[in-house]
Amino acid sequence: MAFSPIRHTLAASIKGTTRLWDISDPAHPRPLGPPLPGGTGLAADSVAFSPGGTTLANGNDDGTTRLWDVTDPAHPRPVGQPLPGSTAAVDSVAFSPGGTTLASSSDGTTRLWNLNVQYAIQRICAATGGLTPRQWNQYIPQLPYEPSCGH
Repeated sequence: MAFSPIRHTLAASIKGTTRLWDISDPAHPRPLGPPLPGGTGLAADSVAFSPGGTTLANGNDDGTTRLWDVTDPAHPRPVGQPLPGSTAAVDSVAFSPGGTTLASSSDGTTRLWNLNVQYAIQRICAATGGLTPRQWNQYIPQLPYEPSCGH
């Protein structure tokens, strides 16, 4: 379980299902939105809120960690694709104090995920020089083409 640092919200992963709860009145908690799915139809084992309280991570039995935008806790939305791990369940997740790093633990191994988008863009641009229109259509077909990496 994890408390949101900015509102009266509790994330609880119980029996493999993650739910968000409004605990403004602790004597009468009420569910917010639908349960959050785990990995590939499997159970969620661990949860953590980012320091800003707008992102929730849940670790899953299939070895993945999923990020959720919980800016509106009644309507959580997945952020990107699940982060892969191992073949074992992710038993623990935690954000760094600045929120730019996520740690996930599975099968005795801890993985650190850099969530700093600008850093990722800089690394991709340094390595590739940017996406061509053809690559953009292949990898991001749902968005209109925008020149990347200052091109």
